[in-house]
Amino acid sequence: MFIIVCSAHTEPYLEQSSQLSITQKISSIEAKTDQALILFELKELLTAFNLTNNERLDVLKAIEKNYQNTRDFINAIETVNRIILLTEQSDNSLDLAQAYKRLGIYHYLKGEYQQAIEHYHDALEIINRLNQPILIANMNNNIGLAQAALGQNIQAINSYQVAEKIYQEFGSELDRIDIRFNIAGLYLKLERYDTAIEAYLDVIERRKKIQDLSGLADAYSDLGIAYKQSNKAEIALEFMQKSLNYYLEKNDLFSLASIYHNIAEVYFELNQHDRVLTFAEESIAIAQENEYKTALSGALHTYAKGLYYLGNAEQSLSYLLQSQKIAEELNYAKQLLNNYSLFSLVYATLNQPANALKYHKLYILARNKRENDNFNLLLASYESEQLKQQVLQLKQNEQLQQLELSKTGQKRKFIIVAFGLLLLTAFFIYRRNAERRSKLELITKVKQRTKELELLADKLQAANKVKSLFLANMSHEIRTPLTAIIAQAEALIYDDIDEKTLHADINIIHSNSLHLLELINNILDLSKVEANKLDLDIQTQDLHCLLQDVSNMFTEQAKSKGLTFSVYHALPRPFVLPIDGIRIKQILINLCSNAVKFTSQGQVKVIVKIESQQLIFSVEDTGIGLSSSQINSLFESFTQGDSSISRRFGGTGLGLCLSQQLAQLMNGNIEISSVLNQGSTFTFILPISVELDNYQNRELELIQPAIEKDTVKENIENISGSILLAEDHQDNRKLISRLLRSLGLEVYTAKNGKEAVQKFLQYQPQVILLDIQMPEMDGIEAHTIMRQKGATQPIIALTANAMAHEVEEYLAQGFDDHLKKPIERKVFIQTICQYYQHKVCSDKVAETLNQVDLSDLVEQFKSNLALEQQDIILHIKNDDYEQLSQLVHRIAGAAQMFGFSALSQYALALETSLKNKDYERVTDQSQILLNEIDQVLW
Repeated sequence: MFIIVCSAHTEPYLEQSSQLSITQKISSIEAKTDQALILFELKELLTAFNLTNNERLDVLKAIEKNYQNTRDFINAIETVNRIILLTEQSDNSLDLAQAYKRLGIYHYLKGEYQQAIEHYHDALEIINRLNQPILIANMNNNIGLAQAALGQNIQAINSYQVAEKIYQEFGSELDRIDIRFNIAGLYLKLERYDTAIEAYLDVIERRKKIQDLSGLADAYSDLGIAYKQSNKAEIALEFMQKSLNYYLEKNDLFSLASIYHNIAEVYFELNQHDRVLTFAEESIAIAQENEYKTALSGALHTYAKGLYYLGNAEQSLSYLLQSQKIAEELNYAKQLLNNYSLFSLVYATLNQPANALKYHKLYILARNKRENDNFNLLLASYESEQLKQQVLQLKQNEQLQQLELSKTGQKRKFIIVAFGLLLLTAFFIYRRNAERRSKLELITKVKQRTKELELLADKLQAANKVKSLFLANMSHEIRTPLTAIIAQAEALIYDDIDEKTLHADINIIHSNSLHLLELINNILDLSKVEANKLDLDIQTQDLHCLLQDVSNMFTEQAKSKGLTFSVYHALPRPFVLPIDGIRIKQILINLCSNAVKFTSQGQVKVIVKIESQQLIFSVEDTGIGLSSSQINSLFESFTQGDSSISRRFGGTGLGLCLSQQLAQLMNGNIEISSVLNQGSTFTFILPISVELDNYQNRELELIQPAIEKDTVKENIENISGSILLAEDHQDNRKLISRLLRSLGLEVYTAKNGKEAVQKFLQYQPQVILLDIQMPEMDGIEAHTIMRQKGATQPIIALTANAMAHEVEEYLAQGFDDHLKKPIERKVFIQTICQYYQHKVCSDKVAETLNQVDLSDLVEQFKSNLALEQQDIILHIKNDDYEQLSQLVHRIAGAAQMFGFSALSQYALALETSLKNKDYERVTDQSQILLNEIDQVLW
């Protein structure tokens, strides 16, 4: 990497002050030879209290000049910023533009090209208003230099074109030489070395004529770079030595940092690596001391390259990382490209293939970007115009130069052809190597993909075996109860039954239907869990009721097999907590069912206790037990201990898999310990969020199974108190009111939220039941108003929206509890009773509610349903989907509560389509709903 030195004539011209008195003092100070003393006295002069703004500006310009001569660009930038502040106060536009120009030059010399461009544009904006062509050209020339340094070649060309056009009309010979020198530098950056060499030789001859020694040294330096890149290192070293001698004589530190770095690069080409390190060290020392970032980044790269070729890869990496940091800060594209290449080599040597490949890829991307740039097209057009102008000038001046140009053109064509053949050869070699690498990568990928496909085929084959086994099991499980159902149904159809056994025959159909329903529900639940579509239904309930149901369910079943079934617990009474009772009961039924099924003698025992914020359900049996290999696959879908177990005991193998997934859905788990031929213990662990300090270490208590009574049911004590019920559907309102009154409560009813608020203020009931979806004012708004008006009593949400996230939302908004529609009587009773501090057996209350005569309400529901049927037809005809949605929502809730499940499901399906605006399905679903209403009515 080489540093291309800009023309010395891009530096600012420092104007002389017209203030004689201050001018004399400054001249007297500057006549001294000690630069430190000159700077000290100028700063002392600046502190004089009686200086005017103009005098202060003159002193600051002298200080700036001192910093410029000593190449102290940091302090020069600080000084120019002070000059800009004072110049803005004096309203001198030209001086302000010159100050911005000098500020841009100092940033450029520091390698801060983007800042330089910004300040050049500040100056250009002012100069454009002043309409001074040469100054405009100078600024565009400087901007082009900075843009070229950043690799913004197209922008640089545009800037040079503007400057070149102005110089041709208004500029001096020096101006034209400078722009030619800068364009030559652009050729060099674009790796058009023959053209660059030709341009630099022309610049050198023209600068010799005007005796521009500083510009001549810069041209020698850049010409050396061009020769080096053309593989003519000895010639390059000759020209660079001329530049070095001049820079040493003038003590030009900035140029010395660049030329030392460039000479180090030449010695690298000559394989003299000790001299590479020597000259690179000189460049690094000067650049670090003076913060010449561009030169520093390049010199660090060259030093790292020298170390690498001397075999010191680790130290080389250290210097290369420093170079990379500076190049990234400057966004120095060409330096980054060279660094990527060296990084790849160093990391490969250090046996870090991942990093080597990473930087090799970065190098390829950066190289391709530069090569694919459409800049060559623009440059060719620009160069063509330039050549025409040059030929015209040469014809007017000297015939000899035309002959030399012709010879140079022939030489250039020969070099271009040779270079093109070289590139073509290199391309074919690269392509052949790339094809070889691609083939190796393809072979590796094919092998890897083949292995993946083999593994996938094994998995698919195993899955196919599981599917076949499952279908065989399911066929047996479905056909067995279906056989009994069909046989009994046919006996009923053909009157081939005994009236004495009619009830028993129907019971067979009923029990086998329930078995089929359970089987289908298990499959559906499992698919929902695996698809993350199963929501928990969290309700507050007493765990004792759930355990009592389990005890009642399995006591007689176990007794019929000669087993003992018992449920023990260490829980307080009552033990009310928010759980999904249905899913917990489903898990316990599955575990207990398996325990009873696989136990032929002995006992099955369920123990429920609390340990460490967890509910522990243990199901112990004295059955066949399991081996360790059977335990490993026990919780997989459609899997039992082995195929012999399926043949002996039946079942699909879905139960434990579903139970485990349900437990995990509730953040719990099922664990198993078992001894073959001795028995098993399944432990269901469920985290709970209630205070458990007083619940630990309680003694176990046996739950007695309930005994059915044929005698008259016991009377129960009525609940006393008042309750407000807000429900928009008239039939639902009457039904729930009758149930509440049968418990002994005084019931106030409202048909919408607005009426509910009025009756709350009028009667102040102890408990409030609010339906969520109501006309005029919904339950959520009514709840908010009641709380604002001082309601402290429990408010319970009553809705068909019973998804877990919806329940959480209601509770978060301030509802005390939630009841879902249709009413589940046990849950309904438990929830209502707890807010009246009334301890009562839910089974007894349920029995009492079951005796409530609802036949008149059912008939009234049917009567209203006939009217609602006409409303459905009217809303469909008028495309009034909003009213239709509200109506089917009410029908869905009421139908389920009055026992018309199919009607409720059809109404819910239609409501879902309306909410999702799936109007294409509305007509068909509406017709299905109307047909079902006909079935209910007739």
